[in-house]
Amino acid sequence: MTRPHDPEPRDAPSKRPDDPGGRRAAARRSLRAAVALGRARLRSARGARLGLAMAALISLGYGATALVLRLDDGTTPLEGLLGSAARGLAWAAAGPVALAAAHERPASDRRDGIEALAAARGISRASLHGARSLAAMLEIARVIALPLAALSALAALVSGSALLALQHLAFGAALALFGAVSGVTLGGLAAASGRIAGARGRALFLALTLVPWALADLAGDSRWSIPGALGAFLSFAARSAGGPAG
Repeated sequence: MTRPHDPEPRDAPSKRPDDPGGRRAAARRSLRAAVALGRARLRSARGARLGLAMAALISLGYGATALVLRLDDGTTPLEGLLGSAARGLAWAAAGPVALAAAHERPASDRRDGIEALAAARGISRASLHGARSLAAMLEIARVIALPLAALSALAALVSGSALLALQHLAFGAALALFGAVSGVTLGGLAAASGRIAGARGRALFLALTLVPWALADLAGDSRWSIPGALGAFLSFAARSAGGPAG
């Protein structure tokens, strides 16, 4: 005897509305979309555009210098040049992006209806703050790490030997790590400053960055500050990759 057909077939377990896995996946997709939107909005800010322009100028300048050194002496190591480019990018390119991230991003999102849109998609205000922080970290890391990766690849291409090319690539990997650490440090601090101080977020970010640096430098050890700690990490990364401490 055949079993009667079920007029209302049951959904598969993964398709049930109350499936926790489906809800978590939807939350992750919404959060990724929030981070992508935060990055796009940050890139459109004036300071971020200035940072991108500075990154392009620094890349072109140091790239031209690398080519000149290659024509002059093809066996010249370029790690010192790359380290100098890393410091320039951390100040002149990442700095404006960080200041843009610190300038009342939450108020801007509230004014433009981003918070309401996020709430409609189930993203809490705390999660939106986290998305802004992650967006700032990624954008700052991008303006440091990508130009350094391009310069390291150029240095490897114009190297006079395979060994020197490998050294430049290894040093470039260390510099990319420096870019990631700088992005997390500066982006997290900038986003927190904007959340806490609002319109005075840039002033708070500068105070937290420059005042301890000046005091630590007067005390004889600038590593007890964010710029000094990042500089020490850059030197450590350089030594680990076999380059000059700088």
